Amino acid sequence: MHITCPNCSTKFSLPDEMFKDGAQARCTVCDEVFPLIQTSDEDVAVELQKEISLSDQAEAKETSAPEESYDALIGDEGTFGLGDKPKKKKSGNGCLIFFLTLLLLGGAAAGAWYLAPELVRSFLPKEEVAKEAPVSAVNDVSRISLKNISQYYITNEKIGQIFVIEGDAENRFGVPKELIKVEATLYDANNAAIASKKQLAGSSVSLFQLQVLAVEELADALNNKVEILTNNTNVMPARSVHFMVVFYDPPKGVAEFGVKVIEAQNPPVQ
Repeated sequence: MHITCPNCSTKFSLPDEMFKDGAQARCTVCDEVFPLIQTSDEDVAVELQKEISLSDQAEAKETSAPEESYDALIGDEGTFGLGDKPKKKKSGNGCLIFFLTLLLLGGAAAGAWYLAPELVRSFLPKEEVAKEAPVSAVNDVSRISLKNISQYYITNEKIGQIFVIEGDAENRFGVPKELIKVEATLYDANNAAIASKKQLAGSSVSLFQLQVLAVEELADALNNKVEILTNNTNVMPARSVHFMVVFYDPPKGVAEFGVKVIEAQNPPVQ
């Protein structure tokens, strides 16, 4: 038999045994609760079920309750729901716009991090900066890059001819580094090492000092602790520190030279 919701006029098809005294139904379209059997106060339209044709579909919408679960639809108060609630059709446009927005924001954040990492870190709390910064090995030098390297002979009035190698060590880690040390090596024509010297970066002397200072004075100037601690501690990512290595009595037959980073420490945790 058919039952019609008195509120929205939606028709439902139910078996005859469901029409009992006191039985109530809840419309799944408008949530209206109404009695199945006509009472003195309410008139519920109950009509014989008829086959729905294409012309009938234009007049009213009919929903059938699931045959296998009629008893399960009856609630504590004798009320059961009719049919399944209509599902809203999900639109893919909102998801697409949301995904594109996330993609654009992610690209902007990645660009800012690549072009100005220090600017991005300045907006992060210290705890977050410490958390996102990868921890590198204490003496990992794999991402300390040497650049602007030059070498030359110069005549010192007290020492004679000296050999100078200088350049910049750039920190390409994502965390600060300090006490960067380099090693310079001189080679002969057979590519055999004939002299080697290690030097902490961060200190250097002028051309005039290279020409007039004695060996002890040049050594003290190049190992000046104040200058080294000022320039070679807490070297931030993408920053460089200058180095200078001086051979006071270079051997004869120098054909080539080489420089490499041999040490780079992590700043102490504060």
